[in-house]
Amino acid sequence: MQNTTTATARPLRSIGGVRANRAGRNPTMHEMALMRTVVDTVLDYAGKVDAVEVKTVYLTIGLNRDVVEAYMDSMFAFLARGTIAEHADLVVRRTPYTVACNQCGRIFHIDVYDATTWVCPRCKTERDYKLHSGMEFAFNNIEVVLPEQAEARSQELAG
Repeated sequence: MQNTTTATARPLRSIGGVRANRAGRNPTMHEMALMRTVVDTVLDYAGKVDAVEVKTVYLTIGLNRDVVEAYMDSMFAFLARGTIAEHADLVVRRTPYTVACNQCGRIFHIDVYDATTWVCPRCKTERDYKLHSGMEFAFNNIEVVLPEQAEARSQELAG
């Protein structure tokens, strides 16, 4: 993970689609548990590198993960309050469903709600594939400010 400071521009909050909430499910419980793990991991990492501030957390989350992005930012902010990650930006990149055809190996995008996409575009085999992407939940980067970076910034502002 990089130890860098970020530009002052606010990063793009989300890249990809937002999945609709499942009926009958408490919409915040799943995101709360996921974000608790994210905050714990971020703080563990920041502690290991002696960071004084967490600037940005970059995640990749597959569309097959049942998360509602609209709740993730607020859950992260709530769980990080009072910590060095309190003002961190959360940047989420969503990965689409892709599958690998079991017959020819072609990797292609499918839409689980559109059966016309369930056919391999190369060999025309229908529904004979394995999931290639869409289940990811990964940290791409955690940007932190180290003590020497904070001191250098303070000296620049003072001088």
